[in-house]
Amino acid sequence: MKPAPFAYHAPTALDEALALLAAEPEARLLAGGQSLVPRMRLRVEKPAVVIDLNRVEGLDGIAVDGGAVTVGALVRQQALVDDEAVFRAHPLIRLAGSHAGFHTTRHRGTVGGSIAFAAPWAELSATAITLGATITARSSAGERAIAAGDFFLGPHQTALAAGEMVTQVRFPAADAGTGFGFHEASPRWRDYATAAASASITVRDGAVADARLTLLRAAPAPLQVDAASILAGRAVDEAAIADVVAALDGIDPPDDVEASGRHRARLARTLTERALADAWANAKEAAA
Repeated sequence: MKPAPFAYHAPTALDEALALLAAEPEARLLAGGQSLVPRMRLRVEKPAVVIDLNRVEGLDGIAVDGGAVTVGALVRQQALVDDEAVFRAHPLIRLAGSHAGFHTTRHRGTVGGSIAFAAPWAELSATAITLGATITARSSAGERAIAAGDFFLGPHQTALAAGEMVTQVRFPAADAGTGFGFHEASPRWRDYATAAASASITVRDGAVADARLTLLRAAPAPLQVDAASILAGRAVDEAAIADVVAALDGIDPPDDVEASGRHRARLARTLTERALADAWANAKEAAA
């Protein structure tokens, strides 16, 4: 099929793009196009106006400063995964990002596009939450910062207001002695994740000082699990991991054509065990 007719704009400056978006709040923003274009071709989406951001200057930079990583919305996902300075600052970005789609699609798909599209299987969403990222939203009226943990509201639903667009994502510096783990399961190689678990653990004096756990597809939006209250002051052994897994007993993932909620709940437990074990091992190495 072909897309329904639409008006097309290709601004070269951010202010121009924001003015267009203010005039057409229901317009769709085109960045990598890996999600939007197929949906338009199938007429799942029929926007009257498309604003192509690829010529907008100033949105495609990566900056690493003191361990903090700032990523422009137009940075391609593969560029972020491949960046060695980013990897040294936040290994989780590469660990999780290498699961995102195929190598080819990551060369087109953008960081801002993935964040704004808020697909329930998006590895970058879980990464942003686990790392405590801040998402910058801009409109013609101004700019605001949104914590990643507050940004994702449900499948393809975000805290963006009408007329706003994502311009950058900032990942704060990780504390010393922090390790990460990421595991996902999918029915086919590089297919959408059926379930995934993203974890970080910070070790001080041989025990957990902080821990974060984010699950994908265990709930309509990425699910933040309060692992810190369970693991603080402990070594992460089998009993400690079992306590975190027990805290997942109340999760109720939705059923869909790909998998039952019951299956996803079982996967969430297994992937949590693996992600926490890896995060603990990596944290101990980082603290040594």
